[in-house]
Amino acid sequence: MRQQADPTTVNKIVSALHATATSITAVLLLKHSSWPILEPSQAPGDAQPDKDRERPLDDSRNPLISGRNSLASTLTAWETVYLLYDTCFMVYASRKRNKLNTNAAGLRLVAKESPVILAHHILLASAFLVLQSYIVVGKEKGLWVITAFMLMNSSNPLMHLRWYIRQRTGKPSNAIDVAFLATFAGARFGLVAWILTKYGQYHGLGPVQAYRLLRKECRIGTAMLVGFNGAWWIMLALKVVNRKLKR
Repeated sequence: MRQQADPTTVNKIVSALHATATSITAVLLLKHSSWPILEPSQAPGDAQPDKDRERPLDDSRNPLISGRNSLASTLTAWETVYLLYDTCFMVYASRKRNKLNTNAAGLRLVAKESPVILAHHILLASAFLVLQSYIVVGKEKGLWVITAFMLMNSSNPLMHLRWYIRQRTGKPSNAIDVAFLATFAGARFGLVAWILTKYGQYHGLGPVQAYRLLRKECRIGTAMLVGFNGAWWIMLALKVVNRKLKR
């Protein structure tokens, strides 16, 4: 009788394939696709500027902020669906693994055991849901930047390979641990620096100056993204170091 596949293993494979496909698609869109600016006369709805909100920098002609791309919009919809799925699976897996009676109990356990990862998923899923509402009415902004941020997924296949090796051999791989931590740092922190550099180049500014002149909500969002990823990276690094010290 064929043994049924472990749901967690299947989900890890799905996640690795998703991360790979999303990263490749994002690279192709950023490198080869066009990002036309929607002229004010073409804009859907009220084309009058919002006089109650002054922009720190004029990005009306900046393709990184005002550029449109239907394929990129589709990619964000795909990412939204995946984030919702993966968040629900975390709860489902916790419930099954610990033989809990309700999803609420599974959610509480995930919040206790993996608060940073759960908060990361919930905040990202919420942000992407809000983005979809803007895309529907044709008022999305920063689509190029959001597509670039999806390259953060590029470190995930190594994360799942790391898990798979531990499951198969019963012990971690030092080489994979170091490779994952380095890739994670590049994909999560180096990417933010690259995006700010690209944004700053449009305005003739350095990345630090560009960050300081972002809208307040963009500064907060970027800081939160880096902060959550930073906390996650530190937790991972501490586990690797502690494991080495105990040997």
